[in-house]
Amino acid sequence: MDFIFKPLILLIDLYIWVIIIAAILSLLQVNPRQPAVEIIRRLTEPVFRFVRQKFPFVVIGGIDLSPLLLIVGLQLFASLLTGNIFVTLIGILSSIIYSYIILIIVAIVLSYIHVDPYNPIVQMINRLTAPPLKFVRQKLPFLVIGGIDLSPIVLIFGLQAIIGLLGQIHIGV
Repeated sequence: MDFIFKPLILLIDLYIWVIIIAAILSLLQVNPRQPAVEIIRRLTEPVFRFVRQKFPFVVIGGIDLSPLLLIVGLQLFASLLTGNIFVTLIGILSSIIYSYIILIIVAIVLSYIHVDPYNPIVQMINRLTAPPLKFVRQKLPFLVIGGIDLSPIVLIFGLQAIIGLLGQIHIGV
């Protein structure tokens, strides 16, 4: 049975990489008429369209999260084939939290340098990081000291604590 599952898991992993490349190319707004870009778009766009139709909530504030939902779904399917779904769920959740921490750090750096606020990537980063930071600032107003906002540090520490808890759960499994 292993000879059937291993190639299938390999194909799933390859398609996940194609999805990641398609998401990066869409963020960079690459010319879609290039042959490589067109091939990747033809491989991914029908599946993205299907996900958007079945799950209309994946487009949040103009940000299309269908690639992320598709990657998580494919990872879960691959973990069902290998038989370790709980470990995979913890790994996916930890990866999402780590990615969000990196996004917060990028938002911090962008706040200190002068960038075009109308750049789509900058707007996306601000839309994804502003609500949790605003929540932390509202609940802990003493974090703004002399014009310096420490709420990103508190949010990163909180997310790191969640990752630590997930690691403890993973060890217990």
